[in-house]
Amino acid sequence: MIKVQVGLTLVELLVSIAVMAVLLVIAVPSFQTLRQQYTVRSAGMAIYSDLQLARSEAIKRNAPITVCFTGSGTVGWSYQLRDSADCSGDILETTNAQNFPAVVLTSSYGGNLLTFRPRRNTLTSGNVTLSNGSQEMKVMTWNNSIIRTCSDDDLIGVPGC
Repeated sequence: MIKVQVGLTLVELLVSIAVMAVLLVIAVPSFQTLRQQYTVRSAGMAIYSDLQLARSEAIKRNAPITVCFTGSGTVGWSYQLRDSADCSGDILETTNAQNFPAVVLTSSYGGNLLTFRPRRNTLTSGNVTLSNGSQEMKVMTWNNSIIRTCSDDDLIGVPGC
């Protein structure tokens, strides 16, 4: 009678664990980069959609809507959409860094204000830069009310600058 061996030997088990460990060491840094890209892109898309909202609300209400940035250049940033030409009006929308950990927002707008008016060619040109480690994304505005996103870091789904 022939006896058939069932299971793994200790050597086979140790070799398979070593191979899995090597694969994990190679794969984990790639996942960290993907996570940084995702957080920067999602923060950028949130700002992009809120700027689009501010522009459409200014046209709909026929009144200025201002985006007020606070904590620019830090990870403790926030911004609010207000229904005035400065930061004194009622809050329409607010977003802060709690949803986007380790993302730094830097605004290039004077006074950290961006005011949308109902008429074209009245918007301040500038950008909001979002960064997380080596990943960076910009949300840019032009004086003709165009809002665009771009990145020099090859973020997935974001055109180059």
